[in-house]
Amino acid sequence: MKKTLSALSVAAAIVLLPAGGAFATVPGPAGTTFENNAHLKAQMSNTSPNKVIIDGELITGVTGPDGAYTKDNTADGALLITPLTGQDFTIFLETDGGVSVSIDVSPKPGNGRTLHLVPADVPLKPNPDAKLWEESQPFQKTLVSVARTVVNGDVPDSYVDLKATRGPAYNPPAGLLLTPERQLAGSHLRVMRYRMRNAGYITRSLSEKQFWQKGVRAVMLSTRTLYANGEGYVWVIFSADKEAGHD
Repeated sequence: MKKTLSALSVAAAIVLLPAGGAFATVPGPAGTTFENNAHLKAQMSNTSPNKVIIDGELITGVTGPDGAYTKDNTADGALLITPLTGQDFTIFLETDGGVSVSIDVSPKPGNGRTLHLVPADVPLKPNPDAKLWEESQPFQKTLVSVARTVVNGDVPDSYVDLKATRGPAYNPPAGLLLTPERQLAGSHLRVMRYRMRNAGYITRSLSEKQFWQKGVRAVMLSTRTLYANGEGYVWVIFSADKEAGHD
């Protein structure tokens, strides 16, 4: 699929948050957002069962040192785990939706803990029908078609709905609050619709250029002026290809 962008009146781009290489520490019951394949640290009880929840996912794979823990799954796909050692070890978790995460476990005596993990992004499942449609025409034509379709409230050919809160990480322009309301996924492209609000005290003038960033293929605004506390919509078309962050 040729990735050439021309000067579309509806096209610009946005901001993707870098995954970063630093370790994150899981605090406990409160949700911890993580990028796919992240490396986390967590303290767990080695005298009581602990529960690991990955939001919206079923944990289907657990890999770690033999004899270091016991494990079981709950009916809703969470993991029950009890360390059998006082030594630190690492487990690798996989879900049915393609989410992966590794956790450095520090076992300590005490009450069991609940670790609530929230994927920052949901990997896209293969969508051969959408792939066929996207690649049946030049990239520019596909992009314009997707943009016009979603702005009119419709769904592009063979695109599917995904949970809006599990879209690509996004950092809006200063002073704007964005609430994800819908996510549509094809094969090469995915679309997010955000409700935007001007949280400041002065009127904001907006343009697509303000949203430009690597990895985003197009931006459509419902308005170019937001008064104080005013609201509007922004549609963002992201590249769903793995190499998008490098182009």
